[in-house]
Amino acid sequence: MTSRPLIIVSVGAATDPLPYVRAVETAGGEALTMVPNGEIQALPEQAAGVIFCGGAAVHPARFGQALDPSIRKAVDEDRDAMEWALMDGALQRSLPILGICRGFQMINVYFGGTLTQNLAAEHWKDNHRPDAPRNHLAHPVVAGGGTLGRAFGEAPFMVNSIHRQGIKTLAPELTATVKSEDGLVEGYESADHNILAVQWHPEELSHQPAQQALFSFWENF
Repeated sequence: MTSRPLIIVSVGAATDPLPYVRAVETAGGEALTMVPNGEIQALPEQAAGVIFCGGAAVHPARFGQALDPSIRKAVDEDRDAMEWALMDGALQRSLPILGICRGFQMINVYFGGTLTQNLAAEHWKDNHRPDAPRNHLAHPVVAGGGTLGRAFGEAPFMVNSIHRQGIKTLAPELTATVKSEDGLVEGYESADHNILAVQWHPEELSHQPAQQALFSFWENF
């Protein structure tokens, strides 16, 4: 019997891991959740991939900014520390990495990119944080090339949107392959570092085959 690949699911203490776990299991993996506990945690030796999930914001000090007092988004410095260590371990071992929402933002910051802390204040056209259920299809995005382009095709497709922050500058190691119609980066990848990442929440749209397929990310590298 072939063993199922062990996929690390990195979440915050207030994050519900079950949608991510179910999506990993549907994809044929075995999920192991990791939650910050105030200590640096090592990446398990058996890990075959890592998912960095949604949740509290990356502290802006990580990308050279002060905390914007106009936003209510919580930060999680313990999780930042844990995930920086997990990124170090995953890159050292060339493990496949999937970033979702906060994870998408965190990976960009890890590589030296920056974030806009309050998209609404900068008057982006699309509503990136609607008052709607988590699976509400909020706005269209367009993929252009790469693994995400092959997965979703060239036609615009709708995604959910549960974020107040977004990418300001994309790290040089990452390539934008999905954007919203107002120009915000919504997906990127790096073949050199075995990374796929999206700003939306595919775990809430896993009834759609292309969204569920993202959770087979370890097969893309």
